[in-house]
Amino acid sequence: MKLQQLDQDKINFNFKIKNIIIPVFTGIIIFFSSCQQNSIEKINTITSKSNFPSQSLINSDIVYSESAKTVVIIKSPEINRYLTAESPYSEFPKGIYVQFFDSTQKATSYIRSDYAHFDETTSIWIAEHNVEAVNVEGDTLNTEYLIWNQGSKRITSDRYVRIINKDGILHGKGFEANQDMTNWRIKQPTGTLLFENEK
Repeated sequence: MKLQQLDQDKINFNFKIKNIIIPVFTGIIIFFSSCQQNSIEKINTITSKSNFPSQSLINSDIVYSESAKTVVIIKSPEINRYLTAESPYSEFPKGIYVQFFDSTQKATSYIRSDYAHFDETTSIWIAEHNVEAVNVEGDTLNTEYLIWNQGSKRITSDRYVRIINKDGILHGKGFEANQDMTNWRIKQPTGTLLFENEK
């Protein structure tokens, strides 16, 4: 009888241990599984192909030609191309210098900025930070944000702009021009124009 009671107590003890151990181990397994999954997801995010450039170029020139004539030269200290991204693009983290030429190979204007981004699909360039655009007449545009549509050969901005030319200084919001800046306008202009007195 006493032996039977001991056996029963042992069975009850083993049953209680199982009831404690099984949930604890299940919890530990779930915990480590979720940790492992989170770690794998983080690693995949960090090492995703789109986070690393497909090509990196240092001190490079990009030359665009039409009918064997140079129309644009782009210079940059660093170019990173992300060709495996969902929307392929190129980044110019140290800025760009873009020189435009006419059909006679004469330089007509330039754009420079401290940062630029190029959408490989739409052929749209975005220049940011200390953007300057100058035409052959010396008209100088300064802004923090400028869009150059390579397809339509137009440059635009919806931000504050300042233009300095022989007539004075113009300020305003919004700007549009052809890429050689021979025909430009400020959308909401303000500023001071200089006039010579007639004698």
